[in-house]
Amino acid sequence: MPVQAENIHFVCFDADDTLWKNEAFYRHSEARFARLLAAQMPQQRAIDELFQTEMNNLPTFGYGAKSFMLSMLQTALAFLPEQQAGPAAKEILQIGKELIQHPVELLPGVRLTLEKLAGKYHLSVVTKGDLLDQERKLKKSGLLPLFNHVEIVSDKTPAAYRALFVRLGAKPQEVLMVGNSLKSDIFPALEAGAQAAYMPCACNWKHEESEEPENPPYFKIAALPDLLAVLL
Repeated sequence: MPVQAENIHFVCFDADDTLWKNEAFYRHSEARFARLLAAQMPQQRAIDELFQTEMNNLPTFGYGAKSFMLSMLQTALAFLPEQQAGPAAKEILQIGKELIQHPVELLPGVRLTLEKLAGKYHLSVVTKGDLLDQERKLKKSGLLPLFNHVEIVSDKTPAAYRALFVRLGAKPQEVLMVGNSLKSDIFPALEAGAQAAYMPCACNWKHEESEEPENPPYFKIAALPDLLAVLL
């Protein structure tokens, strides 16, 4: 890839772990859940059982905190004795509620970066997950006025990106997709014809893990402010 992007007019940003912290809070909730099953199984097995339940539930519940909470409930009910199931369910509902209501913590330099790009590029948020939860986080972030467009999709696929480009009135090659997930943000956007900037995150959900190619066809940045060198 060249050092600087060319002919970009539209910049699309993933939200969770690109604009604000997210996955670390899920891992904390996951550890709390595992402690509820400590008498039945080791922590890692509880986490693995929860992950398998999440994968099975994706076609029905989709992504997001509510889906995560339902999968915790289902997993707990499958393994806990009946007398423990009720108290555990109450605790899981509390874990889920705290996750959903967690304050939004912006990643370093996000606001300043967006402020420098606003007006020079058409800026969009492109995120997946629960509609209400993602809208809440975006509103609480204080970043909403900096964006020209918000897109919350059930999943990020090449077809979803192509449909987005049509709605934006953008040629695919004029779009730069910025995100922390190769699987959801980078590879499908590239397949749809866009350019991409990958910002790795130290804490990733297992479902989003992908191997990097040897000669990546995308920009790689350590933090969002590094995007300025790519675009300005």
